[in-house]
Amino acid sequence: MTEMNPTDPVVGVEWLMERLKSGDGASRLFIFDVRFELSAPHAGREAYLRGHIPGAVYLDLERDLSGPVGAHGGRHPLPDIGRLAETLRQYGVRRDSVLVFYDQGSAAYAARAWWLLTWLGHPAAHVLDGGFKAWLEAGGPVSTGDADERAARSREHGDFRAEPQEGWIAGRDEVLQLSRALRSGARGAALVDARAPERYRGETEPIDRVAGHIPGAANCDYAQNFDPSGRWLSPAELRARYAAFEDLEDVVVYCGSGVSACADILGMVRAGLRRPRLYPGSWSDWISHPDAPVARGDEASPAEPR
Repeated sequence: MTEMNPTDPVVGVEWLMERLKSGDGASRLFIFDVRFELSAPHAGREAYLRGHIPGAVYLDLERDLSGPVGAHGGRHPLPDIGRLAETLRQYGVRRDSVLVFYDQGSAAYAARAWWLLTWLGHPAAHVLDGGFKAWLEAGGPVSTGDADERAARSREHGDFRAEPQEGWIAGRDEVLQLSRALRSGARGAALVDARAPERYRGETEPIDRVAGHIPGAANCDYAQNFDPSGRWLSPAELRARYAAFEDLEDVVVYCGSGVSACADILGMVRAGLRRPRLYPGSWSDWISHPDAPVARGDEASPAEPR
């Protein structure tokens, strides 16, 4: 049977299929479908009901994995910790459970769920390599409807406990200070924008009201963490991709709303680098402040962090 590297945040379809087929560790294994579409918020839930990995239950980005949107904090603020923890306990999640998250294959939403659970102190949280797309391509079985969710709710209440890790988050004021330091030529740190290059440069902005990036930030598009099939690059390949950040004392990652940035964080963790911090509110929080400086065009490249 294929073994899992407990330190790797990514697990393969073959590993998951073997566990489901054999029942090995089934009582400790929990699968969560976190598919979502920003342009159609109900599409993920609808896709789950049409077909999902057997045993999986659905977690919604905006209902479960984010908090209410306010004047500041971005489009996807961090969720209420107690509420999320209780949701997981209601599904039977325990402190020793193995959690596997998958989305449609983009990895951004699964990475967000992975980041949240590891931030809350759960050591055995993983994303499925290639997501639901890879599962279907491998001929994996599919369940429909909400029977799996009803079955999960009938389990014995879990004992999951949320214990947020200190030092994993960068607030807006800290990012502002870092931006100013980088613009002044400071070294030993980096601010990383995980969005597509054209959004970073401010050439287009399909979601937020202001285009551009935080001054001093380097662009490192999270979508480049995958091979042409949509699978994650190997740890060695990711280490080469993030080599410029390897020896830095402080790296802060952001995106549009704190979701896809988690895929860059996962990539760095998988590469064996020091875990970077997340700016949860990201660009959508940054521009909610009228005095926030905005840069456009290219600045530092990932190969040459300031």
